[in-house]
Amino acid sequence: MAMQRLDFGLSDTTDESEEFCKLLNRSALSLCYGLPVSLRTEAVLFLYKYSHNGITESFNFLRKYHSPSYSILYWINESAHALPWENPWLTLLLESHSSALLLHSLDDHLSDGSLKANHTVLQLRTEAWNRYAQSSKLFGKEVHDGVLIAEDFIDKYFKAIVDTGISESLETHLSRFRSQMAIWSLQPYLLARSFFSKDQAGLVLKMYESFGIAWRLLDDYQDLSEDLANGHISSLVYFLPEEKRADWASDKKEEILGHFREIRLGRQISDLVNSYLSESARIADDLHLSKYSDSLLALKVVEHSRT
Repeated sequence: MAMQRLDFGLSDTTDESEEFCKLLNRSALSLCYGLPVSLRTEAVLFLYKYSHNGITESFNFLRKYHSPSYSILYWINESAHALPWENPWLTLLLESHSSALLLHSLDDHLSDGSLKANHTVLQLRTEAWNRYAQSSKLFGKEVHDGVLIAEDFIDKYFKAIVDTGISESLETHLSRFRSQMAIWSLQPYLLARSFFSKDQAGLVLKMYESFGIAWRLLDDYQDLSEDLANGHISSLVYFLPEEKRADWASDKKEEILGHFREIRLGRQISDLVNSYLSESARIADDLHLSKYSDSLLALKVVEHSRT
């Protein structure tokens, strides 16, 4: 019997945020033009392919990401001062966030070997990191303790991504993922620190991390067979009895899958994903980010089919 197939619901961007999304896409693509001239065309083609864009389509880097991962910036700004996105300070925010989303994906795929490293990809990754570091620092200078906050988030990120072993529990593992999100949770947090109270900014961070965890859990479930084959430790290892967790990177794939079917893992993951989305949406409502809350609830896993 096959494992249950799970997917997020649809959470599309709104017409209101369309121009904002164009600016984010433009920011991501502009990374290519910071490379040596001889690499630019290849870098553009790589980004189009990596983002699942046809070469004749308008570039849409954001199609790789669920809308709450970036629309949070739009709705925080709209709920506060509604500054124009062409504002130089917010341009730094867009540069930082678009670079962070790309870095999170590139680092993951380069480190697990699913993306082959070559000179163009490595130079693009370097350019993304340089822009991320510079724009985050410049944006942070306008926020109380912003530069120190940025340095702390970056340090948390690197500590977390080199820690790949089995943790004590699922909660400990997910706490580590919160740190792995740090380079792209930095921007919502800094923006919230600019517009909201420190306590409210803390709630924004918790809200965003809850969304990220929901996405991580679902992604781990969807990548289960591949992760078992590669021995990549994911959150699903904690759904095995403790004495069986060492079998994850072994030839006992079918035995593990059989156990997961027996415990109805699909239902457990679905419920857990939806609970994190509900928590995130509840916080969004408390912060009067109602449209962001709607986008989170729209992602809830509602269908359970067999593959």
